[in-house]
Amino acid sequence: MNGTYGATNSNILVKSDVQDSIDQEIDLSIPFKRRRWWRISQKLLYGLGHMYNDLCAAMWFSYMMLFFQAVLEMRAVVAGAMLLLGQVVDALATPVVGVLADKYSTKKIWHLMGCILVSLTFPLLFIRCWNCWPKENLEYLNWWMPLYYAVLITFFQIGWAIVQISHLAIIPSITDNLEIRSELTSIRYMASVISSLAVYFITWIVLRATNYSTFIRPSDDYKFRDVSLIITGIGILSFTTFHILFKLKPHKIPKENGYVGESEEIQPLNFSTKSKIIYFLQMPLLYQTSCLYVFSRLYWALSLVYVPLFLEERLSVNPAEGSELVASVPLVLYLSSLLFSFLLKSNINKIGNQVAYFIGSFLSLISCIWIALAINPEANVAQIYLVATFIGAGSSITLVSSLCVTADLIGPHSHQGALIYSIVTFADKLVTGIAVIAIEN
Repeated sequence: MNGTYGATNSNILVKSDVQDSIDQEIDLSIPFKRRRWWRISQKLLYGLGHMYNDLCAAMWFSYMMLFFQAVLEMRAVVAGAMLLLGQVVDALATPVVGVLADKYSTKKIWHLMGCILVSLTFPLLFIRCWNCWPKENLEYLNWWMPLYYAVLITFFQIGWAIVQISHLAIIPSITDNLEIRSELTSIRYMASVISSLAVYFITWIVLRATNYSTFIRPSDDYKFRDVSLIITGIGILSFTTFHILFKLKPHKIPKENGYVGESEEIQPLNFSTKSKIIYFLQMPLLYQTSCLYVFSRLYWALSLVYVPLFLEERLSVNPAEGSELVASVPLVLYLSSLLFSFLLKSNINKIGNQVAYFIGSFLSLISCIWIALAINPEANVAQIYLVATFIGAGSSITLVSSLCVTADLIGPHSHQGALIYSIVTFADKLVTGIAVIAIEN
């Protein structure tokens, strides 16, 4: 695949051009030291913008199925249907959000709306619904419990999609520089990993500090409630900090008449909005990029969903290990992911996105083969931690490199950034939901 993707040839920059581009994106009236500090802090603040979504996603994929099946005692197929519903709603909301976010208001306004919607619905997903104890009225619960959580899941996933697409679309809105886009993508993923680590660390503490039990059972519902409330508090703090301190200033590019204009005013394609959408839909590279992202997310999501369920099953064979294993193994997985994403941040521009994706795919394949041949509920715990390390490494490399490819595909067409990100991420949500319901059946 061509390294420039959807970008124009002007994106191929020598070292001096890169520095010039960076200088154009920073207010040159600020002294050099302050300007350097500003640039670093703004990049870190950008990573905060998706932290709440990442906290919710880690809890959603890792513990939702466990909460529904072990605590609420839902049948496996119903719990799988709940996850499928969430993925379908997310997938359907994604392209709608992409079109609307490019057409109306600013990316930060959309981001704030999504964060508020997530804050109102996410904590309730891990709190037992009113009168939902199975012993009270089983026939009544057969329709009330799924209906209650289905409504919450629908609104939660709409909010989640709004935050995801608006936050991704900020990257091409503020820079055309491929190196900076890659760095922002890496920082975004590192923030995601740190968020997920926080979820597992909080869960581990709650499971150890509260009334300790070997298995997860219905009486443990308050533990999931406490974790979800703590996560919500952290998430609200992170997106509030993002909206107060992060300054979304579109990069400026010299125009032919000598004046400087903002990139969002540039229309590289002299077509209508509909024609621009058709232009991108006709690009084979768009679908190739989507496949890269879909496979990366599918591998990652299924690992998050079924590692805790596998560990819960393992406790029936090795009860002495305790229920905190459900948190400690994902914790190792994310530590590995954080380490490799940090290494990737400084090296992805040297080795290229394609080579990085190949390395990540190879590590992921090793973990899959290892699981198929050697991992079962009786396996040594050291093997499980090693496999978790490979899963974390492979998934972090493939996810970051696939998002970098997407940013390259957008090129200078930042006014269509939200739409392109929504197209690329659309299929992964449907595929993940279908995979889970198939496995549950």
